[in-house]
Amino acid sequence: MADNPSGNIFSRLYARTKPLRRAVRGFLLLLVRRSETRKMRRFASSCQAPKIYWLGVPDHSNLGDIAQYLCIKDWMTQYCPEYQVFEAGAKTVADSRCGFVETLARVYTERDVIVFQSGYCTQDLGGSHDLMHRMVCESLPQARILMLPQTVFFGSSDNRRRTSVSYNRARRMLFLARDKVSYEMALQMFPDIRVMLYPDIVTTLIGTIPFREPKSGILLCTRHDGEKYYSENQLEALATRLSEIDTVRRTDTISKMNYRRILADCRHILLEEFRKYASARVVITDKYHGTVFSLLAGTPVVILRTTDHKVVTGAQWFEGICDGWFRVASSLEEAETLARSIVRDGAFPGSPAPEGCPKPHFRDNYYGSGLRELMDNL
Repeated sequence: MADNPSGNIFSRLYARTKPLRRAVRGFLLLLVRRSETRKMRRFASSCQAPKIYWLGVPDHSNLGDIAQYLCIKDWMTQYCPEYQVFEAGAKTVADSRCGFVETLARVYTERDVIVFQSGYCTQDLGGSHDLMHRMVCESLPQARILMLPQTVFFGSSDNRRRTSVSYNRARRMLFLARDKVSYEMALQMFPDIRVMLYPDIVTTLIGTIPFREPKSGILLCTRHDGEKYYSENQLEALATRLSEIDTVRRTDTISKMNYRRILADCRHILLEEFRKYASARVVITDKYHGTVFSLLAGTPVVILRTTDHKVVTGAQWFEGICDGWFRVASSLEEAETLARSIVRDGAFPGSPAPEGCPKPHFRDNYYGSGLRELMDNL
């Protein structure tokens, strides 16, 4: 086939302009973030009601984080009706060129509350959340701060020490840890602030949404990041073996849709995602929210290990509450055995077949007015 001269020219031109395009994109992002700072300033000056500054809202297409966003938003609407809410992403808050934190320190009043988005955010694996937390704690040490349930992990002792020093300055912060390992780490790192063990807010959806989808097939929901323990070849081999007994579908909780589009219609988009889990006979997953999505959809789930503690220790919340609905597999061989048992018998070995959906334990016992009381006592 003959070469395409014009195509080669455009390819070379595109490659050579990459630094310029990156610079332009960075400049435009900076303008957007500075506009968010100005918007917050106008919000604070025009609003006479007490305010919630909700920081770290999702700026990506992780549907687990989007589900947290929806649940937090619903909780604020129902239980904090007298508050006006301002939302900002972590990248905007942590960008020192925007002056967001300095502006927040000037406009914050004693009636206001700072709420940090839940998630795997108290860590040194990347992202802007831990930096955002530290900047706010250091600049507003007297502020009332509610840190919604976090997974904690630090690979570097220096990073761990730095975060510890910063968070301990915020003496009126309530730090919620969403698994026992994170809770123990938080107790050691943050002796000067209150720390509580608290479930992820998406668990409040368990037992609250009726699904009547006919069930068929096996859903394999796996991650594609540094927390992945099993290789893609191993997972593909598992899928091939399971395809001998039922149809196997692959999925992830990361959507290909733009996050702004998801946030604009998140309730509908999430419901459609949950239906995917509700229509399976069994789910196999190494994703924390893959586990929660399965339970809220009324589908038994086999949980795979990851390179850290988040998924396996997070499953401890469901012991004694969702028994019969989940099992933690120590290997892919055990995962296969458990999935085959569900497909063949409708139950895990040694357990009765689950019926209906798990009960709304987490909504009734942790969130609602209980969380509002904790916020009022900051």
